[in-house]
Amino acid sequence: MMKRFALCFLMALLLVQTAWTGGAHAAGVFDDTEGHWAEQQIEELASLGIVKRNSSHAFYPNKPITRGEALALLNRVFETAYGSLELPQRKSNLDYRFLLRGEVEQLLVNMKAIWQVETNALSSYDPGDRMLYYLYLAESGQLLKKQQKENPDWWLSSEAMQRPLTREEASLLLFHVLAPQKFRTANLKPQDAVTYFNSFYEWKQDRFYRDTYSPYPLAIREFQLFLTEKTFSPEKIMTRAEYAVVMKRLLDYYRTDMAAQFRSTVAQQQNIAQLYLRSATLALEKKQQARLAAVFAPEPLKAMTTLPQVPKYNGPVTITSKTDMNDPKILWLIGHYRDPVNGDFQVEYKLEQDASNAYGRKITAVLYSEK
Repeated sequence: MMKRFALCFLMALLLVQTAWTGGAHAAGVFDDTEGHWAEQQIEELASLGIVKRNSSHAFYPNKPITRGEALALLNRVFETAYGSLELPQRKSNLDYRFLLRGEVEQLLVNMKAIWQVETNALSSYDPGDRMLYYLYLAESGQLLKKQQKENPDWWLSSEAMQRPLTREEASLLLFHVLAPQKFRTANLKPQDAVTYFNSFYEWKQDRFYRDTYSPYPLAIREFQLFLTEKTFSPEKIMTRAEYAVVMKRLLDYYRTDMAAQFRSTVAQQQNIAQLYLRSATLALEKKQQARLAAVFAPEPLKAMTTLPQVPKYNGPVTITSKTDMNDPKILWLIGHYRDPVNGDFQVEYKLEQDASNAYGRKITAVLYSEK
């Protein structure tokens, strides 16, 4: 009788422990990453949902990363930082059979949205479209270089997206994802963007690494994603662990850059504010509870759902910003929304410093008024 009682007690204790911890694997490392040189970066990405745990509890760190996986991880890093900026759209050049197609298409619209904000929608250049096109060139065995005549019927198959990613291809992907930052640091006018990026596609940029003429590794060198000095090994296949480390560095860069933009020029502050509000209102529209909790305090979140007119994430809006008169650490964003049917309105958002998101700020109050 005592043995049976002890056994029942032990089983109950184990059930309670599992309920609290979610099982050993949910909070611990992958079975095959413990002691691996990239264990820390892989686990941090896993804790953020960028790297997905699976039923086998394995990450396969030394296996090649595929092109499709690389693009999906890029989008997860982007959305961990910025949030979703646009609803996905079907990309006809991408094979509908590709299983990660939805995440790749989400990345493309996110890239276009941030590019349009950075350039005030004055540039015809589309970094996401160009990224996939040059990946198509790589698949067709050509240099990642501008051709004399572009193929208007280019198409990336599911098989192409499942091939291993080379380091040069990785530099190409990152070059396009970081196009808004390249545009900003180059101090360009929007009408000069096409010419500027064509200079990379035409390989007119200076070389740096002695083992490649490709301009993309040098173009992203300023972001310190690949810590290489004299050689880049462009043809080398990237492992899943190597790519995870690069993704962790990209996430760290985003966090630093986004926080710095709030302390930059008025124009740049308003750009990052526009991205902040776009991601916040889209999260509200899509009911993304985790994202909403990261960008809204409870009271203003409740208030947003009861406003006479709720801002649309992609609606016509003019954003201005001002520092709080009593506390320089507090920033007010004023959104002037145009609504020809119900009348224009204004929402003022109070942003206080907070580390729960990459923007480094959280909305702690909203004030609504009709104009």
